[in-house]
Amino acid sequence: MISILLTACGGGGGTGAPDAASGASSTSTTSSQAVPTNPYTNQQAPGTSTTTVTGAVFNSAATVGTTVKAYIVNPDGSNGTLIGTATTGSGGTFNMTLARAPYATASYVRFVTTGGTYTSTADSTMQTNNSLELVTPYVTTAFNNFVITPVTYVASQRMVYLVSTGVSLANGYTLGASMVLSMIGGNDAILAQDTGTPGVDYLALVPGSSSDTLNAYADALNQIEAFGVEYDLPSSVAESVLSESQLTGSPSATMPNGSAIYVGQWQSGTFNTAAPYTLADIYAANAVLPSGEMFRFMTWEYAHADCASGNDTPYFIRWPLTSGEPNMFTSGGACTTYGSYVSKINALVSTNHRSAQLVASAGYVPQTVPVVGAGS
Repeated sequence: MISILLTACGGGGGTGAPDAASGASSTSTTSSQAVPTNPYTNQQAPGTSTTTVTGAVFNSAATVGTTVKAYIVNPDGSNGTLIGTATTGSGGTFNMTLARAPYATASYVRFVTTGGTYTSTADSTMQTNNSLELVTPYVTTAFNNFVITPVTYVASQRMVYLVSTGVSLANGYTLGASMVLSMIGGNDAILAQDTGTPGVDYLALVPGSSSDTLNAYADALNQIEAFGVEYDLPSSVAESVLSESQLTGSPSATMPNGSAIYVGQWQSGTFNTAAPYTLADIYAANAVLPSGEMFRFMTWEYAHADCASGNDTPYFIRWPLTSGEPNMFTSGGACTTYGSYVSKINALVSTNHRSAQLVASAGYVPQTVPVVGAGS
């Protein structure tokens, strides 16, 4: 898969020196502003200077044994000076002391993760984390806990693309963050009821927590996993495909320059990311692209659950009926249709390459929670 435009992030120790293995520039973002600001409001960021950071790496579940590195973000969106390194523990959490406080230069910071494993909520397979990212416009005493997910990765990648086209770093950030909040859930957006600036606040949101309104964040992450089940892809590939297909802000089967988005294929039991199989090969012209398909998975989740319970409130509180629209739960046939959708994707677990090791393991018991409902 292609990780666009960012300087590659190699291994290294926890020093404040530039990461020589990555080739990252030592040039840091500076600003004429004396203090960092919220890019949505242009108001001073809350809190004061700090070098203390805590956080978590969360794919669809806690990701263990992941290396987390913090970089000052250059004006062109690339990684600058390495200012911190940490490793996630058994709960996917980490603690980091930065080599310098980004507050003094009003610098954006990018956290980059590599490695580690987690159990997919969609099919209970052990998945390997490839690389995730999170960009924050500031680190302060009031805002220094960050949850790094595939959603923050998509936002970071879109920001870099936009900056490469001449958009400012602040505008690139807001356009990327605003896109991902509703990218999968539609009206059931992440932090939909946040009256502040959800495009910043979501960086600290724990998916599935009491602050995750209507479970929108956890559900979105699970649908990325469900996409991997649907097309028998490692979850890291599903994440990369989603990111590359959203760079322009509208779903696309190709990169912004028209080049192919490579998916890869299973070959002799191993997934080959270099295999010449593309996103365009998966989708015919005008077909629903990854984010749209993930949205469908989310609607299946709640439609299936509501049909089983006889209570359609969870569905319609997320996607309200419009004037004149028939209630699909009472207009006939919807429950049977959604049941068939869910059964079809559930059946893939027993035949997919990604779950072959799990299914063949001693004592394997098929899960009872639907693939598209595991995050609910």
